Amino acid sequence: MGRTLTGWARNTAEPLTDAERRLDELLAQGRTAESAAYQAEPASVPDAEQQIRGEYLAARLVESLEDGSRVFTRRGAQPLVIVVEHATITGQLDLRNVDLPYLLEFVGCRFDNAPDLRQARLAGLVLWHCRFPGMHARNLAVGNDVVLRNCASVGGIVDLADADLGGSLLLNDSELRNPGQRCVYADRLSVSGALLGIRLRTAGEIRIPGAKIGGNLTLSGAALRNRGGNAINATGIRIGGSLRLDADPATGRFFTSAGTLRLPSAHISGDLRLRDAVLEPGVRPPDPGNSHYDDPTAALIADRCEIRGEVQLDQEFRSGGTLRLVSAVVGGNLRMTGAVVDVSWLRSPAESVLHPLRAVNLDGTRVSGNIDARSVDVRGQWRMTDVKVGGSVQLTRAQLTGPRTDVLVGSRLSVGSNLECRDAELVGSLQLPGAQIGASIDLRGSRLTKPAWHPHRNNYKPSLDLRAARIERDLVCAEGDRVFSAEGTVQLRWSQIGRHVNFSGCELGDGASRTAFNASGVQTQELTLLPRTPPRGRITLRQAQCELLADNSAVWESRSGVDCEDFAYQNFSESFELDDQERVRQRLGWLRATAGGAYQPGTYDQLAEVFRSNGLEEHAVAVLIEKQRHRYAAIARTARPGLRWPVRLWSWLQRATVGYGYRPMRAVGWLAAFAVVGTAWFVFHPLVPVNEQDRPVWNPLLYTLDQMLPVVSLGHDDMWQARGLSQWVTVALVAAGWTLATTVAAGFSRALHRER
Repeated sequence: MGRTLTGWARNTAEPLTDAERRLDELLAQGRTAESAAYQAEPASVPDAEQQIRGEYLAARLVESLEDGSRVFTRRGAQPLVIVVEHATITGQLDLRNVDLPYLLEFVGCRFDNAPDLRQARLAGLVLWHCRFPGMHARNLAVGNDVVLRNCASVGGIVDLADADLGGSLLLNDSELRNPGQRCVYADRLSVSGALLGIRLRTAGEIRIPGAKIGGNLTLSGAALRNRGGNAINATGIRIGGSLRLDADPATGRFFTSAGTLRLPSAHISGDLRLRDAVLEPGVRPPDPGNSHYDDPTAALIADRCEIRGEVQLDQEFRSGGTLRLVSAVVGGNLRMTGAVVDVSWLRSPAESVLHPLRAVNLDGTRVSGNIDARSVDVRGQWRMTDVKVGGSVQLTRAQLTGPRTDVLVGSRLSVGSNLECRDAELVGSLQLPGAQIGASIDLRGSRLTKPAWHPHRNNYKPSLDLRAARIERDLVCAEGDRVFSAEGTVQLRWSQIGRHVNFSGCELGDGASRTAFNASGVQTQELTLLPRTPPRGRITLRQAQCELLADNSAVWESRSGVDCEDFAYQNFSESFELDDQERVRQRLGWLRATAGGAYQPGTYDQLAEVFRSNGLEEHAVAVLIEKQRHRYAAIARTARPGLRWPVRLWSWLQRATVGYGYRPMRAVGWLAAFAVVGTAWFVFHPLVPVNEQDRPVWNPLLYTLDQMLPVVSLGHDDMWQARGLSQWVTVALVAAGWTLATTVAAGFSRALHRER
């Protein structure tokens, strides 16, 4: 061996350095580096006694293959382990396309130039506490682990593109610095084991698109810095285990990044863990060609990503940029409990109204488990359009802030179980049109303030929009630990709720929107509208259908009235009794007040039908009489001025005499009264017989009855001759008799028809 090295030095006309000569002497004596008297110190400062030329080391390694020497071998180690300790490697260590059956280990070494390992084939590679300006290792093939622990790469790229590592890649406690450039370039890297970068520190981009990792990719406690670009570019990466970007369990240090974590089209067999992570956005310069759907402030991009385990963005997770998982597939749960996502710093509130900033973008994503976002704090827009969740969505005690914008957009959201958003603060509009909910939506105790502004219509959007939604069980917007309130419209048009719509103890509307509650076309079993105060806006129940209705006076005292045309309900939650005339009068007063002078017959017909179906015929008659009174009042208002008083008079006569035909027994009383009055008149004003020779007997009562009873003749009407005022009294009796008698007959006919 010594002859070979001496020959190499002679051929190059360069003498061996002191470190090379001493090391060669030790090796020639068969002594190991650890047992030698000479121990080099860490090469932080170049020292002639510590320098080993890279050309010398490369030639020595190649020549060792020819003479079969055991060189640089640790005591007790396998013969194929080669160790260089505490040296400064000057020049160029060039091992391109070299096939070395050694595990090369460098401890405490300093490389003046980037080692060149391109196309090399090694048994293993270990660098401990080393410093180098990058590494050229494209197409490197290593049969075991590649370890770069506590190393520093400054001003260069660690190039591992197309490398094939038979073991794991360890970058623990290392620092890779190449600011504004790539610090790691590892396209299509193949690692049979794990890729570990625990407590790794970088300045520059880690680029590993298309990489294949057999185990976990762990960067726990790492600090990645590449502002204005990608902290990690892992497009299309395939990970056999989990991607761990969480806290280091040994030190408690959080994972942090300044730049975008880019993971589109990644396949992760385990979990995506960013628990307790802190992400700063990768802000890119504005590009006029960018789509409106781009997220230039994204901190995490995982479009089309397939994650078979969970996505953990919870506990102390913080992000100052958009979390984007568009069209992704999550096999487990998406956890965001206690997370904070804040993008409000990018634009002013006024600019955000016209161009809302997306804080969380999950459009088109499928989550097989639950979305657990309890106590989440999101400042910006949360998008969940066309998202499918196999379990439940938990937003209890969440705070979503996007004043005058759509703070949560969940059009066509599909949830297998419950959507719970209790005691939440929603500053902005909650948009869920076309949502499909397998169980219930629970907004108990939540507050919806500052609904979105519609710039094209110049009005406010609904605070809660559930148009055409389908909820299999309940919609609960009731009082919980605090009052449920919605400043804007609660929009439920054409939604279907399987069991119960509960608005008990709520506060609706703030007066800025014309409508406070719109349930047009809603179908449900039970509708509970029991607001604490009169809604500050219109209540619309047009064409809604329910089986049970619970309401109170506050509903009907709403500022803009109640539109309940074609509103169909079968019964009241609190049933009526026969002696509840006061409650009937109260409800009729509500109908009169809410109509605003307009004639709405359907509301009276519906109420009468409910009373009749419960056997409360007297209550139904009272409703129908009120309906006719309202009808004639409407006719009088629209008639010509000269015809108004006759219509009002005729209405009064019908109501007073026969209750518009619904109280026929009242006509019998009027018949008796007319009979008494007529009899009394004719007692004092007897009539003259038509033929005195017949000597008829005068009977005032029979004559009066003969005039009043139609069809039936008692033989007195043609025997006496009425003259003067008695003639007009007779005419009045005939007219009253015909009118009242036919009314009685019609009333009995309707009664018999109802019995059948």
